[in-house]
Amino acid sequence: MMVYPDKDPELEPGPQLRAAERASRAGQQAEQARRQARAAQRSAADSMDHSAISQDRTAKAFEEAAEHSDPHREDYRAYAARHREFAREDRRMAQQLRQIGLS
Repeated sequence: MMVYPDKDPELEPGPQLRAAERASRAGQQAEQARRQARAAQRSAADSMDHSAISQDRTAKAFEEAAEHSDPHREDYRAYAARHREFAREDRRMAQQLRQIGLS
């Protein structure tokens, strides 16, 4: 241990105090990491909700196209059904992310 002339060696923190300080910092860092992970999960869930809305819009566009197109009507309906399924899956994933973020 280095001794500085302007510092009293008896006032220097001992190994137990330094270990306690490190443990405290580690606890604070862990809590910060948990908060950041929850924020990332909420952000991902919001993105999945936006994706579901987009999939619903796409499905609606295909449904409208099916109404006006005889030769491709069934194809458009099938596309619409696939996009509705994508929207349901996006909403399910968003819900799962939110549930994980609460635990």
